[in-house]
Parts: sequence; C-alpha cells; structure tokens
Amino acid sequence: MHQFFENQSAKIYYDSNLGAMVLEYTNRVVNHEQFVVINTALLEAYKKQRATKFVADIRKMGVISIESQKWVVDILLPGLVKHLNGKSPVVVQLLDESEVFARIAGNNIKQKSVDIAKDFQVIQFIDRTKMEAYLRSV
Repeated sequence: MHQFFENQSAKIYYDSNLGAMVLEYTNRVVNHEQFVVINTALLEAYKKQRATKFVADIRKMGVISIESQKWVVDILLPGLVKHLNGKSPVVVQLLDESEVFARIAGNNIKQKSVDIAKDFQVIQFIDRTKMEAYLRSV
C-alpha cells in the first residue's frame, strides 16, 4: 500500500492487491472546501499512479452538499477519464446501508455520472469482500 494523502477525514492510497486507487473516508467531511481538497489530492494521485480502478469508500463520509456532489460529476469523474486515453475507469463505491446520507449522495453521483463518457458507470457495493472480488476480476 502506497499512501498519497491523509487528513482528519480521509486517506488516499494505492492498494496493489486490488490494483486500485482508494479514497477511504475515515471521518465525516467538514465542509465543501475540505471535500475539494481531498478529492483534488485523489485526482492527482490517480494520475500519478496511472490507475484505472478507483474505490470511494464512503461509509464514514457523512453528509456532503449538493455543491460537492456536483463537483464530483463535473470535475473529479471527468478528470479520472481524461488521462486514460479513451478507456473508461472502473469506479466503485463502498457503502454502508445504515449511513443514509452518504448512500443518497452516492446514488446521486451514480445517476448523474452516466453522461461522463461512453460506457461509464459507478458500481456500488455494500459487501467489501464482493467488491474486492469484483475488482480482482476486471
């Protein structure tokens, strides 16, 4: 595991076992500004690592604003696609069924992401073991 970023709300690392860049929220996001800092660091790490798979572990993310959700769809996801030379990234969300607000935000991002690129999709998992099996298969 190679770690690229960490603050009080999140850490970003490359998981070589999964071949994926991981954004793991370890605590609730404080505000939109912090959200942008975290996700900008993610985008830079993703490009530097030349990753094609991305996991957003949003189980502890908490409530994020509509502005933050829009930022993901308008800036982050297109940025992930841009450096892949026409290939679509594998984007996965790991959710906690009991975290209603994170799940709502994740679903909103998933629904709006379909216009980013041809065949682009966000895949959601509640079970970490199933998510890991999926990532190893693609």
